[in-house]
Amino acid sequence: MSDVRVANISFREATAADCLEVASVHVQSWKGSFAGIVPQTFLDEMSVEKRAKAFEKGFSASSYKMYLAEAPGRGVVGFADFGEPREVIDGYEGELYSIYILPDFQRKGIGERLFNLGAEYLVGIGKRSLYLLTLEVSPYRPFYEKMGGRIIGRAQIEIEGIKFDELVYGWDRLC
Repeated sequence: MSDVRVANISFREATAADCLEVASVHVQSWKGSFAGIVPQTFLDEMSVEKRAKAFEKGFSASSYKMYLAEAPGRGVVGFADFGEPREVIDGYEGELYSIYILPDFQRKGIGERLFNLGAEYLVGIGKRSLYLLTLEVSPYRPFYEKMGGRIIGRAQIEIEGIKFDELVYGWDRLC
């Protein structure tokens, strides 16, 4: 798949009917990207069905928006979802909840396009900034920095009884 280009990928707004495919991308991405980083029991307990239910809940919120990347013959290969902030972080009006792309499709411009679609959506509903929470050990931090995010805070999360540091990345101006 090394010759995949963003031109071969189609992008569209997701619906609740896409949740199963999105959940599959989410679980595959976590298991591939975070093996050896987070407890294996956490990864083993991840399921497409549980994740699909979680994504379905998102679609009930009026400000929730998800965008998909689809490849011919493969279906959904990436997604990003955005909406109202779940945490109060002064000066930040929107949140990038998650962005995941299957490993074969990473580093091909897909993540950048998904991010930009979400940023355009947030600007369209009057939001001028956004943030995201990510594990400090995340292999995706360089992507967030490439997209203009900067570390604006820290938090902690517990996964299977182990505390992990989280970083808060912020984008002060989306337009």
